Amino acid sequence: MRKKKPIGFFTFALLFILAFSSIGNGFERHRTVPLLLTYFTAFTGYLFLVREKESPNILFALGIVARLTLFFSLPSLSDDIYRFIWDGILLKNGINPFTELPEYYLDQRIPGLDQALYEQLNSPEYFSVYPPLNQFIFWLSVRFHSGWLVSANIIRTLILAADIGSFFVLRKLLRIYQKEEHTAFFYFLNPLVILEFAGNVHFEGIVIFFLLAGIYLYEKNKNRLSAASIGLAIGTKLLPVIYLPYLFFKGLKNQEWWIPILAGVVGLLTVLPMINQESSDGVQSGLDLYFKKFEFNASLYFIAREIGISYYGYNNIAKIGPLLSVFSILPMLTLSIVGAIKKWNVAKTFLFILSVYLLFTTTVHPWYIIPLAAFGILSGYWYPVVWSVTIFFTYAGYTSDGFELPMWIVAVEYLLVTLAFIIDLFFKRKPAHER
Repeated sequence: MRKKKPIGFFTFALLFILAFSSIGNGFERHRTVPLLLTYFTAFTGYLFLVREKESPNILFALGIVARLTLFFSLPSLSDDIYRFIWDGILLKNGINPFTELPEYYLDQRIPGLDQALYEQLNSPEYFSVYPPLNQFIFWLSVRFHSGWLVSANIIRTLILAADIGSFFVLRKLLRIYQKEEHTAFFYFLNPLVILEFAGNVHFEGIVIFFLLAGIYLYEKNKNRLSAASIGLAIGTKLLPVIYLPYLFFKGLKNQEWWIPILAGVVGLLTVLPMINQESSDGVQSGLDLYFKKFEFNASLYFIAREIGISYYGYNNIAKIGPLLSVFSILPMLTLSIVGAIKKWNVAKTFLFILSVYLLFTTTVHPWYIIPLAAFGILSGYWYPVVWSVTIFFTYAGYTSDGFELPMWIVAVEYLLVTLAFIIDLFFKRKPAHER
């Protein structure tokens, strides 16, 4: 006789779905109290649903429904979508999006590039830095229409497809690493994953799919396809280049050192349209601003900034930001060598390398940590799940007038994540095996 589902399951499933519907269609990000309460409701439902170990089909359906509730309105927690649409319209009209600042086009009478869209841009004074693979998706989203919501939903559909792909690849990898397949739902139903990808259309969702596919193909000895997949991850967001040294050191023993080189070549080929005289100045300007001006929810950088202020008398991010990036190279290379020597599985090494990068960078947006959630599940580390709760506190910094994040929120966030990492490191059960 079939077991009847408890009322608690239906209650938490309903709360889980309603929370996403509320955030996606009712809240502005400066409404801190209801936003945080609703997010924590979703997270409570998430933990209950995953730990109940219900039917995989039911949990998968819940994950899809939660994502689809966000398709009814434009992103409420991020305004990046408007720059995506802006760049897409430029491409639709045969204009290189890397060469001029948005203000230049306001008087050009380009259909769709009007004052209303311009006023939604979060960084109109910066050049676009989104790689060509992203730009192709931007172009696709506006190719046959001019509606903002339709554009957002075209991008959401592609990210949703990648998200579903990531889930199924995760399950295959969990089998390879001799872990329980059900653990994949700790990623697929994670509220931060759902909100930042289906809700806020951030392209880390596509990056994660390419990286997980690359790891899976690597484990199956399909090395050329693995390199191509990792190369496409680099082409979607340049950051995955930080994993290439590890793959090089790991490949030395088995004469597979060429894998990261091929991945780098594939990544380079995808960004070639950005590497020309017409585009390079704007791209370089945008990247310089990222390292020398942007700061958000950092850890070591905020400490260094305060020391710098006491020494220089002002915030010298133009020096401190690039310097921290240089300092991060040595620990990342060390982890790459140690991971190769100790035969850590690929996901574990990727987890630690990205964690170090985020420790040293000046900017850590919520969606930046989501790859850690996937790598952590594969390697048995749970601090990324804790971080996916605490990092949402950063939305408390948004106000109706701008953004100002209290430092105590940052301190609490990193304190809890550090505690979770220590527990992971010293008290977690040893994995079945390391690869």
